[in-house]
Amino acid sequence: MMFRSILLLFILFSSLFGESNISLLTGIARDTIVGDLYKQKLINKPALLKRHPFLAKEGATFVTLNKDTRLRGCMGSLKAYRPLIDDLISNSRSAAFSDPRFMELQPKELSRLEVEVSLLTPPRKVIYKDVADLKQQIVVGKDGIVLETFFHKATYLPQVWESLPEFEQFFSFLCKKAGLSGECLEDHPDIYRYHVHKYSEDDLSRRPANNAALFYPKECLQVEHRFASFRNRAQHLKKVLPTVTPRAIIVPHAGYVFSGYTADLAYRSAMKSRAKRVIVIGPSHHLYFKGVSVSEYEAFETPCGILRNDMAYVQKLKKQFKLQDLKAIYEKEHSTEVQLPFINHYMPEKKVVELVYGEISPTELSKMLEYLLKDKENLLVISSDLSHFYTLTEAKKHDFICLDGVESVNAQRLEQGCEACGHTGIEALVLTAERMRLKSELLEYRTSADASGDKKRVVGYMSAVFW
Repeated sequence: MMFRSILLLFILFSSLFGESNISLLTGIARDTIVGDLYKQKLINKPALLKRHPFLAKEGATFVTLNKDTRLRGCMGSLKAYRPLIDDLISNSRSAAFSDPRFMELQPKELSRLEVEVSLLTPPRKVIYKDVADLKQQIVVGKDGIVLETFFHKATYLPQVWESLPEFEQFFSFLCKKAGLSGECLEDHPDIYRYHVHKYSEDDLSRRPANNAALFYPKECLQVEHRFASFRNRAQHLKKVLPTVTPRAIIVPHAGYVFSGYTADLAYRSAMKSRAKRVIVIGPSHHLYFKGVSVSEYEAFETPCGILRNDMAYVQKLKKQFKLQDLKAIYEKEHSTEVQLPFINHYMPEKKVVELVYGEISPTELSKMLEYLLKDKENLLVISSDLSHFYTLTEAKKHDFICLDGVESVNAQRLEQGCEACGHTGIEALVLTAERMRLKSELLEYRTSADASGDKKRVVGYMSAVFW
């Protein structure tokens, strides 16, 4: 029987290794938690089982949640007795909302959360004479341990050795966790050991945040202070946001000190959206290429935590359109990167797809935007600054053409002198809005002069919503 269980686990582990499923397993865990927090159905069990049959095999999992590198919840199963997908979903939910050591997880904590899934082998009882004999048999740093008496039971995953690296300390804490004295090994409790394979969001491939400290703060606390200052400014100015639910927004992509307030208004408006993913679209500033590149990193790094890439949707888009994955773009490109901290702060529950365009006509890009907007689960973010390095008077002449074209949803007006660095994206959205009969509203227009006082070399910024 034990051999059969080990064989089944070997087959299961082999399937996981072959599928490279860090993203899959941690994604199921995260989607379970997000779905419960926001009352959304994000897990499609039949589709997952069809695509990944090993999820139907019995499996034992532990789900560990960390917030700011500190434990925020951990619950699991020591023995496999139900399908892996059911065990993972149940333990994800328990780790977030039923760990007796913590309060229930709140939506505001999601942006800083990292998920870890451990798959366990069947526990095997250790036959030992005394503590010295037990110490000889236990592999420090590798063995997960179950300590059990008639009335008490507790376990530590192998990961706990990282913080309790000494045998005596490890077992003393484990004894206390079980409700026993720190010297409980002297009473010869039953000891079982098991191994785990760990799947952590910390190991996901991540889109680098190379523009942190250049365009926006590198430290999370500073980013949050910046967002708080934007909200305070809006309150001081008695800024009233529209009551509509946006399908798309236009936002600038300069340094936060110049354009962050303008962008912040659009993101706070977009919080009303029930979309499941945010599609961020911006122009390439550093690399010339033709067409559109889509990021295939599994996650996006931000100062306050990660955002998950919607990998399944990325593959769907690649089949529908001729998209590239030009890794070199994401080493420097800021037009899309500066949007990520906003999304993580205001909409951490949503997955993200990052698209960067090179040489492409507004008409061609508009075809893609229409496809995206026909899916009600998408929220589009079009990234663009306006005119560059004119005097303030000249800048406003060019920028007001852009504002007029957006506000009136008139693509022809944009051709009459709008000089936006993301002109292609703006015009593509307006063309799409014309066909789909979307409405728009301008939220804010500012220039760099508002922050710097320099009226001789000005850059313009606007934000708008489409619904």
